[in-house]
Amino acid sequence: MVGVRQFDEDEVVATALDVFWRKGLHDATMQDLAAATGVQRGSLYNAYGDKEAIFLRAFDRYAEQFLEAAGNALAQGDAASGLKNFFDMIIVNMTDGSPPRGCLTTRTALDAAISSTDVQQRVQGVLTRLEQLIGKAISGAPGKRSVADANRLARVIVTFTRGLAVMERAGYSRKQLRESATTFIEAVVGNA
Repeated sequence: MVGVRQFDEDEVVATALDVFWRKGLHDATMQDLAAATGVQRGSLYNAYGDKEAIFLRAFDRYAEQFLEAAGNALAQGDAASGLKNFFDMIIVNMTDGSPPRGCLTTRTALDAAISSTDVQQRVQGVLTRLEQLIGKAISGAPGKRSVADANRLARVIVTFTRGLAVMERAGYSRKQLRESATTFIEAVVGNA
């Protein structure tokens, strides 16, 4: 039937997400996407327009899932426990796979310098929403800090997560990343 997609869009977007996560936006090609999804390049172009449009759809799905998981982790226990759960979740997330896939947001942020405004806005949006989730979680600690202080600290915590992503790419193990996160949490909670 003309005009009817002959593929499962959810599967295509999920598979495309994996390709972009492994290769990055700029290194992934339409041929890579076609090979991975089993959908011809022409059909991908007809359905989505171009590689960046597919990426944006996949990144939006990733962002939704990541932020939901981050919010759930942060909501467990007090601020220190929530941060521990959050760091555990992101460390597993970036060290998963063989070879480890790293952090999609950080990889994309590094590519964003040569990407479109839409890609940059998506990355900034995820990081801003992550800051808000963290700020909310740590401002709930009784008598610890003002909301403004919690929001500033949340930005520092998000910045630290980007550093963990770089350390993972440099070859640090899951154990080493967890040790760094534990030390960071101790410093943050100790200064509360």
